[in-house]
Amino acid sequence: MNIPLAHDAIDLADLLEDVERCDTRYDDRYPLVFHALSVALRCGYPAGIRIDPTEPEWPVAYIELPTGQVSWHMPTHPVAFDGHDTEQKYERCRAYTIGVRA
Repeated sequence: MNIPLAHDAIDLADLLEDVERCDTRYDDRYPLVFHALSVALRCGYPAGIRIDPTEPEWPVAYIELPTGQVSWHMPTHPVAFDGHDTEQKYERCRAYTIGVRA
């Protein structure tokens, strides 16, 4: 396992405190958990999403901290897959980027 940069480890610690404070305020908690996954990966900690077979409508976000595994149930995406392919995906990303910067 990589040794995280001090500022990344501190960022993750701050985020985990924020997640705990927002534990039952789900609209606040969900974005914090996604951000924590990103920072955990930057720290070199395994992190990601798995499907809980007993509750497939609530995927689980996991982080493997040096102190042990932590996890949170997360909402599924509210809209079904629209069938886009990789080319369409990046066309949409570019169109969004152009529109935002215009």
